[in-house]
Amino acid sequence: MLTLRPYQQAAIASIYGYFEKESGNPLVVIPTAGGKSLVMAAFIDGVLKAWPYQRVLVVTHVRELIAQNHAEMLGLWPDAPAGIYSAGLGKRQLGRQVLVAGVQSIARRARDLGHVDLAIVDEAHLVPRSSDTQYGRLFDGLRVTNPNLKVIGLTATPYRLDSGLLHGGENALFDGIAYDIPIGMLVERGHLAPLISKRPAAAFDTLGLHRRMGEFVEREMMDRFGGDATRAAVAEIVELGRDRRSWIAFCISVEHARAVRDELRTHGITAETVTGETPGPERDRFLRAYRAGQVRALTSVGVLTTGFDAPATDLIA
Repeated sequence: MLTLRPYQQAAIASIYGYFEKESGNPLVVIPTAGGKSLVMAAFIDGVLKAWPYQRVLVVTHVRELIAQNHAEMLGLWPDAPAGIYSAGLGKRQLGRQVLVAGVQSIARRARDLGHVDLAIVDEAHLVPRSSDTQYGRLFDGLRVTNPNLKVIGLTATPYRLDSGLLHGGENALFDGIAYDIPIGMLVERGHLAPLISKRPAAAFDTLGLHRRMGEFVEREMMDRFGGDATRAAVAEIVELGRDRRSWIAFCISVEHARAVRDELRTHGITAETVTGETPGPERDRFLRAYRAGQVRALTSVGVLTTGFDAPATDLIA
């Protein structure tokens, strides 16, 4: 049986406290690795014990998170009436009382869900303000059936760079923060490992590089930092990581992720690459091997940034 930490219990109590005083949609802010999935599962368990006929939708955008949230619920409550609706996971269990779904799969099926009392959004900072988005269409559709739909958002970062705080300003989906605990407090209490940064010897000068949509242009980055620069960086990672067992390297591009993987292998490091192009079965196999310690390093671009649960990871490059 999973046991809630005191701050996780406080987060759940704060949701009930919010609804006793407010009529809006609250946010729960817990840092990455603070156990949002467990908080969500325990909250839903309590809701259904108190109100057995409630229907709950848990929605997010990454299939790893969908599977993780569903597994967390079954770990806490093996007989949970919970199902999954996700094209990526090959499951469409619409009739369950608690449905854990991918927004890409469920956005246009809101009316097929019937009456939903509570929608919980994991990684809520990814919800844009515009109603003309997958999340917007989903919530609009759910409110056709139930105008009193409640929405709870869970996130580690209660703001978006394009529109500010999630609970402030025009068209904000959320109305306030029910609970917030800073990452420093969880480190102090021993719940999270402290981050220890190293100043690398290799220096990378971005002067003169252009940006597109806020990011450096990939091809320019590859031209400047591929080849010798990448080889030097990998050599330094290997040196700094000698006493570390599980590494993740975030790279410039798919091409670069494969180059870093190949360079790691020349140093005798077992390494695989996971990107958006990696086929699902192969991706699952690599991640299982990494978690089992059979693969020491993963190189990646564009994935493994949200919902990837690998507590043994002790080096990030």
